[in-house]
Amino acid sequence: MTTPPKHLPPGKFKPYGALPLPKLTPPLLALVKTGTVYSLAVTHYEAMPVPPPMVPYTLTPRLRHGDLKDIRPASAAAEAVTMAAHTATHIDALCHVGEHRNAKGEPDANGDVHLYAGKGKTVLAKDNVTFQGQQHLSIAEMPPIVLRGVLLDVAGLKGVDVLPDSYPITKKDVQDTLKAQGTVITPGTAVCIRTGFYKHLAEGNLAYRDRIAGLALDGAKFLHKRGMVLAAADNMSVEVQPPIDHAVHRYLLVHNGVTHLETLYVDELAKNKVYEFLLIVTPLRLIGATGSWVHPIAIT
Repeated sequence: MTTPPKHLPPGKFKPYGALPLPKLTPPLLALVKTGTVYSLAVTHYEAMPVPPPMVPYTLTPRLRHGDLKDIRPASAAAEAVTMAAHTATHIDALCHVGEHRNAKGEPDANGDVHLYAGKGKTVLAKDNVTFQGQQHLSIAEMPPIVLRGVLLDVAGLKGVDVLPDSYPITKKDVQDTLKAQGTVITPGTAVCIRTGFYKHLAEGNLAYRDRIAGLALDGAKFLHKRGMVLAAADNMSVEVQPPIDHAVHRYLLVHNGVTHLETLYVDELAKNKVYEFLLIVTPLRLIGATGSWVHPIAIT
């Protein structure tokens, strides 16, 4: 008999990095004015682009209608699905990205990998993994997310359907977008960035995977210092790539406990000029996993 790994029991939550305990407060309820619900998830399909090291998404029929003789006159069908936790619309656990550091705590490609463990604290990745996966801040510990969401339509600001390949969204871009929209970032805000890269995903353009327009480090720092507790985007990485040193991931996840929500669909929000909303995200409680597939919704 296998002993279940230690984890928070069902129904129990605690703050997770920069994410607070979920609570539907009067200010959050006040964001709901029409009751309109927007789906922010993309659809899964075979051969959809994923980060190069990840296994591809596959779906294999396991049972066909008519196969089960003993439940007739009922019939059932089922399938097996294989995919990486970082496929399509998903959220990163704080154990997903670490930083190689030397004995002085400086980034060093030859040093040990450190993971976020609280403000100014880290733990060694090598001490927190077993055959059952990650033992430190896996996705199973992330609570449901109920936050004020803000859309930054950077592509809209530039007057384009999609930003140029590998376009870095700078502090100035963020400031200009906020000003144009009349939007403010307050403490406890989830920031959802529109690059227009969903167009590449929908059309099968591998720029979606290989030449990502996204947040530059100064843009990420600006948003974080104004209260961003969740970074989200309609691209695969939130941050600009290449380069692929994950500077934004390291700053947000490893240094500050701010996780990423990736591969969103926000075009409908942008079309309707919805820049503020109630955001709800419910990660799966996958013990040992570095992320989870999610179906976020925005309610206005």
